[in-house]
Order: sequence, then structure tokens, then C-alpha cells
Amino acid sequence: MASSMMHLAVVQEMKKKIRFQNAERLDLGVILPDAAVDGNSHLKRSICGGTKDTYDLEFFREKFGEQMKQDDLYLGYYLHLVQDLYYRNYLYVENHWNSAIPGNVEKLHHDYCVLNGRISQRYGLSKDKISALDITTEPICELAVFDAPGFVVEVQQQFATVSEESLFVLTAEMAEEYIRRAAEFCIKEMENLRNGKNGLDSIAYAWKKPEK
Repeated sequence: MASSMMHLAVVQEMKKKIRFQNAERLDLGVILPDAAVDGNSHLKRSICGGTKDTYDLEFFREKFGEQMKQDDLYLGYYLHLVQDLYYRNYLYVENHWNSAIPGNVEKLHHDYCVLNGRISQRYGLSKDKISALDITTEPICELAVFDAPGFVVEVQQQFATVSEESLFVLTAEMAEEYIRRAAEFCIKEMENLRNGKNGLDSIAYAWKKPEK
């Protein structure tokens, strides 16, 4: 839901306060769910009689909890899901955006394209640090079919500067506010998990299906 550049910026902010084991695997993990070409990579599920959707964080923690402690690829993947849940609340609830309105999704993607270069510069991101590691034998591939090499190339192309254009949905200030808040949110989630506390309740962050 959030752009790949925003996901990368969130973990870049987190690195200022938390020591990770492997930045290369973390950065790939945090964009990997969007690299899926088949399957339910975001673990999306319907609840409340089909009136709401969420991402099944509980399933991910149960299945890959041990890997998350030892491998930043899996931790990054989990943080992507957490960030997307938080972003949906930020965009849909706080800012009243509706993806069901014709043209809205295209406008949001346009804004991502315009803001990508600015975000990469603002947070010191570099396309050279994103690597298409071989994940073909990783257990994470049980969730979906991923084209990591192809997607990494796509993300690297997003670092190109785009001439300033009008923004329709997401302003630069909104993007920076989200990145700051999401980093704080993810740090708290990591601290809770490391201290043996319950992880995020995905039902609490479920979203209503947009009305047309």
C-alpha cells in the first residue's frame, strides 16, 4: 500500500535507533511483499462477515517468528505488513481517502512517482544498497511467488528525479509525517516482541471495505 520508497525510508529512520543484523536482507525484506507475482503475499484476509479486511500478522508471527529473531529478511517482511496496516489507517481513516472512487488509485501512484526522488534524497537512500538476493530456497516463498530480481530493478528505477508536478492525494509533508510515525510505531512493535509481549492485533487495525 505504501510505496517502496516509503517502506525503505521507514526502516532507514529505524536504523538510527535500532541495530539490525543485516541491512541488505532488511532492505530487500521490507519491499519483498510487493515483489509477488502470484499468491497472497500480504496475508490479506476478510473478517467481520466480509465487511472488513486486514493482514494476518498473527499467522506470520506464528509461522516465521523464529526466523524474524535471526534473519532481517523475515523481520523486514513483517515490518512491511505492519507499515501497510498503519498506512491504511493513516490514509483511509485520518485523511478520508477512498480507493473505490474512479481515478483515485492512479492519482496516488502518480504522487508516489513524483515524491520518490525527494524521499530518497531526504532519507539518504541509495539504489546501490538494494540487492536482488537469491531467495528461491527461502521458506518465505511458501507465501507467494516472488520476482525479486525484476522488482529490485523496478525499485532502482524509482530513484530517478522526476520534474516537479502537481500532487493529488499525498503531499510531501504527509509522506514525511507517515514515515516518522510509522518508524516509531514499528520500533514499539519490535520492542514489544523482543520483550516477550504480545504483537500487534491485526483485527484492531482492520479497515472497512471502501464504498463505491
